This record gives sequence, structure tokens and C-alpha cells, in this order.
Amino acid sequence: MKIEKITMFHVQLPMKFNFKTAKGSLNLRDTIIIKVESPKGLSGFGEVVAFTTPFYTSETFADSWNILEETYLPEILQKEFSHPFEIHEFFRSPLPMALAGLENALLDLYFKEKNENLIAGLFQEKLADKIPRGAVIGQMSDEQTIKQIDQLINSGVKRIKLKISPQIGTDLIKKLVKRYPQITFALDANRSFQLTEWPVIKELDKLGLACIEEPFDIKDLSELKLLTENFLTPICFDESVQDLESLKMLTELPFKTMLNVKIGRLGGLYQSQKAIEFCRQHQIGFWIGSMVESGISKILHVQLAALSGNAMAGDLSDSKHYFDEDLIKPDISFPEGFMTVPTGAGIGVTINEEILNRYTVNKLSLTSLK
Repeated sequence: MKIEKITMFHVQLPMKFNFKTAKGSLNLRDTIIIKVESPKGLSGFGEVVAFTTPFYTSETFADSWNILEETYLPEILQKEFSHPFEIHEFFRSPLPMALAGLENALLDLYFKEKNENLIAGLFQEKLADKIPRGAVIGQMSDEQTIKQIDQLINSGVKRIKLKISPQIGTDLIKKLVKRYPQITFALDANRSFQLTEWPVIKELDKLGLACIEEPFDIKDLSELKLLTENFLTPICFDESVQDLESLKMLTELPFKTMLNVKIGRLGGLYQSQKAIEFCRQHQIGFWIGSMVESGISKILHVQLAALSGNAMAGDLSDSKHYFDEDLIKPDISFPEGFMTVPTGAGIGVTINEEILNRYTVNKLSLTSLK
């Protein structure tokens, strides 16, 4: 496999609303799109999903852009390799989101050359024809939350994740669970509770939730070994698990665990595939999240959600839920709560390069000298 040209696009996608979590808010999505081109005239696309500030993980947009420009892209242009996963051998102490975006672009190109769907080919598994939509609601007033839940129910959604924090309390959650018995609720605290607030989390265990995601602000997962094992609701992990070593720790915790799989956080599909295989082998529930990202990255998560064994519907809303325009066609859409999974070559959809260029505020191209 030989790359002739690589282009990085700094894209700014205006969001349709202010998305608020316990750690911050977002109304403009800066993202990096990578386009790799082969001598045969084919192109592959990937997305680097780091945020401009380190509220999610320590890697930022600037960190990703700099290491790609200075190290990863020049190195790739000098290499010949048989499979994109070989890039994990090239770099030491890599930045996971930057590497994931580059890896995804190379995988898109690789599977286009094979005329095979990326996720189906990688896992050697037939994807489900359709997947259900799972929705996420950021922190807002009680009235706004109820209004949005009603809208989601009318669109066919049956699983909703609510962003929570210690300031919100448990009363609203209890009311919503009682008001909407037809909905499967999950919670996401984005590590906003202290371990001393375990009694508050314990109180939520009575509500029959699908999971409680990242409740505690901790430095090491081993701190959770002290918690009671008499807890029925699965505790789900997202930003606390950024590699396979931390994933293995979940098998040592005294309660049910789940993993929110995000390709960027885990450092690419090479690591994500290993993580899913580990979850399957050790009875850890897994499901597919997303990063308020464009369709170039999210469409891969749509296809991961079509793998067998997903514990619940993923956080995969319509493209138009967040943005007026997406970078792919057709865009991501869940009419009546379900989406038909694309299984075309590579990432399975076409990149709308006209829209990509329209939202690009900076661009860098590198060409092979050979």
C-alpha cells in the first residue's frame, strides 16, 4: 500500500444547539478530516475527533494537528505497507485520536481497493440490516428535557441517555423513569461525582436503568474495588478506558460493567476490534458511542452498532440532529427510530467534498517525493 498525497482539513461545523455536559458545552465543532490518495486515483477519508479543549481527554485539536503535520503524515508518505494496521508499529507513544483518524482514512482506502465494506471485512462478520437509534440529551431545564423526550419518542426512539451531574440531583431522573415506562434510560455523569457521593449513585440503582456511565472522578479504576458488589445497574466506562490494559481492570471490579466503544478514544479500529473481542470473551457489555462528530467518523460507529452482541442501542442520532449539513451522503438518518446500515466499499458512504470544502477554514497538503 502506497500513499501519494495526504490532505488535512480543519473543518468547523456550526451546531444547531448548545450541547451541555457536566464538563463543558459545545456549539461549534472543530474537527480534522484526513484525505489519503493512492497512485491508482482512489481516496480514503478519516476524522480526528479531538476537542479544542481537554475536557474529555488530554488530547486536544491542536495536539492532533501538530503531531499529524510534523510526524505522522510525513512518515506515512515515506512508507510502503501491506495493511493499515502496520502504522501502529511505526509510532511510539502515539496520540490516540490523531492516529485513529489517520488509520481510518487508510482503512477506507484499503477496503475500497478490495471493494469490500470496512467493518464487515475487518470483523469478518455480516452486519445487521438495520440498527435502532439511541439518543443523548444534554443538561437543560426540566421543561426542555421533557419536551425533547416527547419529540424523541414521536420519532421512534426507545433508548435515551441523560447527561447528569451532582447539581441536578435524583428527583428529575425518578420522575422521568416513572413518566416514561416505555423508554430505556441510561445516565452519563462524565466523571462529575466524588466517591464519597456513592450513596447518591446507589439510590439510582433502584430505577432499572440500562447503565450509569462514568459516575466518578477518579485517577485509577482500582479505586472502585472498594465499592459494594450489591449493585445491580451496570457501571459503564468511557473516558476512563483508553487502552486494553485499563479495559482488563473491569474484570476485577465487584459489579456489572459495560464499555462505551468510541474509535477515536481507543486509538483506532485496531484497538477497538481488540476491545470488542475482549468484551465478548469476558461477558462485559459493550455498545457504541459517538463524539459529536461528522458522519465520516460516525458512520463507522453506525456499522459497529450493527455487529452482534451490542448491549443496547448506540448514541447515534441523525446527522441533522446536530448539524444543518453533514459531510457524507447519504447522511445518517433514523426514520421511525431505525437506520438501514450502509455496506458499500470502505466506510460505505460517499464524501460530499463540496460541503467539506465549504466548512474548511484551513488546509494542509503533503505529497510523496517518490
